[in-house]
Amino acid sequence: MKTMNKLNVNGQMVEAIYREEDIETIFKPLLERWYKMYQAKKKRIIVGLAACPGSGKSTLSLFLETLFCALYKDVSFQSIGMDGFHYTNQALKEKQLLNEKGSPNTFDVYKLKEYIIKTKKEDCFWPAYSRIVHEPVENEVFIQSDIVLIEGNYLLSEESPWNEIGMELDDTVFMYVDKEILKERLIQRKSLSIGYEKACLFYENSDSKNIDYVLNTKRKANVEFTVK
Repeated sequence: MKTMNKLNVNGQMVEAIYREEDIETIFKPLLERWYKMYQAKKKRIIVGLAACPGSGKSTLSLFLETLFCALYKDVSFQSIGMDGFHYTNQALKEKQLLNEKGSPNTFDVYKLKEYIIKTKKEDCFWPAYSRIVHEPVENEVFIQSDIVLIEGNYLLSEESPWNEIGMELDDTVFMYVDKEILKERLIQRKSLSIGYEKACLFYENSDSKNIDYVLNTKRKANVEFTVK
């Protein structure tokens, strides 16, 4: 049996479909874990959810936010992506990295770290990534909740400077998805804008390398699970 929710993911309505078994055995225990963690600390906790490109991190993080708010009324929960910390297109052009956009070195990791540290102390605005102009937009999301879930591909990488991010997180989660499923999703998604053949080439030259980077450099998360 599956549960379906319609969620606004990066400005697009997406049908989030999850098995009841996963909701009961993975997602609800995760939310209870973070609820109890906050109750014990009595101060904001920041959680990192990492996974490969195409895993559905953004959709899952929003689903977890919706589910948490339905289960717990006395603690607030907010999810946010790390894509707002992409370098601007102009900066990527200057660094000759525009064709590698989405790879580990196209993010301002030190800025992300600064925002995480700041968020531990106070409410503040975060940048977000616009799928309309394909650029990061400053001061787009106001973070003010008791529990903040950050989702991103490289949050658990042990390679510098990404390894500094994991040190700032109160809890870490990694979601596994079969690589063939990732390939199918990523090619299908990219083919909508550039066509199937170019999407296949983009997968081989970019997406597949980013997937390998995530899997080969990640440190073990506090919680790891697989979804189908």
